[in-house]
Amino acid sequence: MNLPSKVPTIPIEGCISYEDWLKGRRFRREVSQLVSPGIIRRESSSKDRRLKALYNGERGLPFTPTEKL
Repeated sequence: MNLPSKVPTIPIEGCISYEDWLKGRRFRREVSQLVSPGIIRRESSSKDRRLKALYNGERGLPFTPTEKL
């Protein structure tokens, strides 16, 4: 039984719209919450110095709640 996917697929041409990418990201995040609830982010990394230089002292971009995707 094949159910239609909720996630947009990348066409053979290789490009999807930003809106489709956001829908896919939201779906992947919702599925990941079933496996491991909460925000999963490493506390530290070997690349911290480079990341903090790029993101004004932070290790990356601020987390966007799933509801806002």
